[in-house]
Amino acid sequence: MFDFLKPRHLRYRSMEEWRQRENITSFRHPENPRLEARLQRQFEELRRHLWKRHLKQLTPEERKDIKAGKHPSQSHKHIEQARAIFEEFRSRVAGLAYVAEVSMTAREQIAFRVRLNQEMGWRVWHEQIPPFYRGFEVFVLFVPGARPALTKESAATLIPNGMNERDVYAQLGTNATVSHGKNGEKNLTYLFHLNAPPKLDAKIDTMTVVISNGAVVDRQFGQ
Repeated sequence: MFDFLKPRHLRYRSMEEWRQRENITSFRHPENPRLEARLQRQFEELRRHLWKRHLKQLTPEERKDIKAGKHPSQSHKHIEQARAIFEEFRSRVAGLAYVAEVSMTAREQIAFRVRLNQEMGWRVWHEQIPPFYRGFEVFVLFVPGARPALTKESAATLIPNGMNERDVYAQLGTNATVSHGKNGEKNLTYLFHLNAPPKLDAKIDTMTVVISNGAVVDRQFGQ
């Protein structure tokens, strides 16, 4: 299908391009539920569109494994099989001057995460760091210097309202306890004194990120 016949949000080459061109700074708009629903729908549609385009680039064997649910990316149980592809991906991008860290995250599925060492527009890295690699989703984020120490105040900047759930995992890691609250909310609780990378105030042991409709709506702290 010709691009001009596609819905406008499906003409973009990446999620970053879509958000920049459409000036999307937040997915959370309680004052405008219809806008919020439209943005969430377009987000999922564009992500599926990019994924389908990536599938066409895979080998027949890789497509067969994905269709059968046997691809290494589809379960944390396959992390050993995923390591070879991850090392291939890391060797491809780790040498880029603006890349600080390349890692693999595993929860229900396995994804690759790239941390940049300098803030830059998506156009700089987009051609060299793909959104998907051999069936694995790739998250790209910028952390200035060392991971910042978290406080109740700085947490709102690091994990702002409207951030997508996948970006929360990319920023804080996937080692969170998941529970469900009222009104269908999902709670991601991180035990910072045990295993999470950032450091909270000395009196704070946990931070719970509250997710509603796929986006952050609040942060709560415990001792």
